[in-house]
Amino acid sequence: MALSIPPEPHDIKERIIKRRGACSGEGCDRFAVWFGNELASYLWSYWSRELRRMGITWQGFLELLGRHTQELIDWAIRGSITWDSLVNSLINELKPGSGAREARGGILDFLR
Repeated sequence: MALSIPPEPHDIKERIIKRRGACSGEGCDRFAVWFGNELASYLWSYWSRELRRMGITWQGFLELLGRHTQELIDWAIRGSITWDSLVNSLINELKPGSGAREARGGILDFLR
């Protein structure tokens, strides 16, 4: 697998920060990073060909990103991690044997 680190999307980061500033209350950080799936779409546009070869669908990719919501917040809003650090954590989870490619969903999630 050869996933590379795409250029940092400063425009998306700025929109996330603006959304966060316009929101008050619980859940605003999550709302700001997930609104419109902008960041997910950006990464998918770079990695979709390779991810599909690995058997990872758009829905599976969203699930993986969902497990990294706090890191998305830390990069976009808090500025406490770098883009490279965020993307490398995603790439590491996508490596074979990481569990990212396991089938999930349905009743089996309740039995694990």
